[in-house]
Amino acid sequence: MAVLAREDGPRLSVRERNKLRTRRELLDAALEVFAEVGYGSASVEKIAERAGAAKATVYSYFPQGREQLYCELYEEINNELIEKAAEIYAGDGDFSSRIVAVTSAIVDVAQRPMLGRFYAIDDPALDQALPPVRGRASSVIAKYIAKDYEAGTAGGAAIQDARKVLAKPEAIAKLITGSMTAALNGIARGTHKSEDILQAMQVLAAGLMAPSAPPQNM
Repeated sequence: MAVLAREDGPRLSVRERNKLRTRRELLDAALEVFAEVGYGSASVEKIAERAGAAKATVYSYFPQGREQLYCELYEEINNELIEKAAEIYAGDGDFSSRIVAVTSAIVDVAQRPMLGRFYAIDDPALDQALPPVRGRASSVIAKYIAKDYEAGTAGGAAIQDARKVLAKPEAIAKLITGSMTAALNGIARGTHKSEDILQAMQVLAAGLMAPSAPPQNM
């Protein structure tokens, strides 16, 4: 059988390459359908029709149907954001600049029409049906933020001491990632502008690193 050479990996047969292409076409069709009608209204039939394929073909590649398609698409975005966050936190920078850089990566996802609408789907059924992928990127990013916040990379010992009094790093990280998620949703739905979000996050992150007096008992 004829084979096709790849520069970055093993040789693939024509059949294997065709299977990969079909798989990608099904995922792209699913992305369009999810982005247009949401999760609850999407169906394998609609996805197959959009891809110009038979329903049986969809199940042959994705035996769990709609759920598996959604998970794989979501994981692609998760992995992109996690890889970007790892790159940001492995490089130079301070607490504030890293927060803004991660937010910028999330904004980039939100600004891609299909991808942004897909990632911003808000359906209560997803939290029960697909817990392994929902929130995975946010969880990883939150760990980076908490560690960076605790280390006091931008403010030195004085600010680090103040933070220990004022808030737990995990709580701060939770609030920041929540803000990032809200920003993604707003941009994807056209209710927020990316430049406003980035400016606001810069102000927020800088404020978190500013020393302040411990709260007084009421």
